[in-house]
Amino acid sequence: MRKIIGMVVLGVLGTSAFANPSLPLIKVNCDDIKLSINTIRDDRFSFVAYWNEPAIFPNTPQYVEIGDSTRSKIKKFRFTCPDLSATYDGNTAEIKAKSYDSILGYISEFDYPVGLYSHSWYKYENIKKGLMNVGYNFNIKDFKIESWIYKSKEGDDLNLGINYDHIPKEATIGYKVDGGELKPLLFNRKISYYLDDLGVAKKIDIYHKYPNDPFRVGESLKRIHIDKENGVLRFYRNHSFPVK
Repeated sequence: MRKIIGMVVLGVLGTSAFANPSLPLIKVNCDDIKLSINTIRDDRFSFVAYWNEPAIFPNTPQYVEIGDSTRSKIKKFRFTCPDLSATYDGNTAEIKAKSYDSILGYISEFDYPVGLYSHSWYKYENIKKGLMNVGYNFNIKDFKIESWIYKSKEGDDLNLGINYDHIPKEATIGYKVDGGELKPLLFNRKISYYLDDLGVAKKIDIYHKYPNDPFRVGESLKRIHIDKENGVLRFYRNHSFPVK
């Protein structure tokens, strides 16, 4: 297959309202590019693009990562391929493709549950015993809320069992569809009936806050924006929770 190198921010995808020309423009192997949007490192959201460079004599094949990776010296970036572009400034990550399904095709299904919050610690720190954790995710494929073990259902009361002990009472998730009113998705440990709204929406905004974080590590993500119609997926580490 002919190898295509992403170089310019033009072409079939057009330009993005979020595009930041001050970010370094990275050459990537467009035939092999993949994205990781759920690499939790240091209890925070991480965004990574990775690919293999083909072997060109006398150089052997090379694996490359950019973004929030210990392998990478490039933490902020932008790139554009004929069918995919991505931009990351350390706070906001944007992925753009021909369709939302196309975006999901560049992401491992194991990364579909995107961590809204994640924190792990040892109960007995000095001997590294008794691993404890708090964490919950929003699945960008089926739009369900998950703990580290269980996937929620609409109408679930998370107070009625131990399945969702990883989701604290203070965790709050709201949503908007097509720029409409703010509605509760998770509030007071109760899941609303919301999937029909998200299923028919052209644009979805998920807002998250955990205001009484006892660990003071901050939320992994505060907003997820999905534009099905125009093929855009955006993640915000920092964003205000709307009042309406």
